[in-house]
Amino acid sequence: MNLRSYLSSRGISEAAFGQTIAVSQAAVNRYVRGERMPTPRIMARIVEATDGQVTANDFYAQPDTSEAA
Repeated sequence: MNLRSYLSSRGISEAAFGQTIAVSQAAVNRYVRGERMPTPRIMARIVEATDGQVTANDFYAQPDTSEAA
């Protein structure tokens, strides 16, 4: 699950989540939009805060496998 989906499905604001993981709302917004990759330390906080529902792999684009080559 990506971070945007996690926050949306639980009604958590970027600001509130930022407080939980000790970063600014702006940083969370950049993570959500894919403009910034969390550092390993912040990534660990995200995984912990989401009970493992958002992981490092969720920050990388997954290839579209709907059409076989």
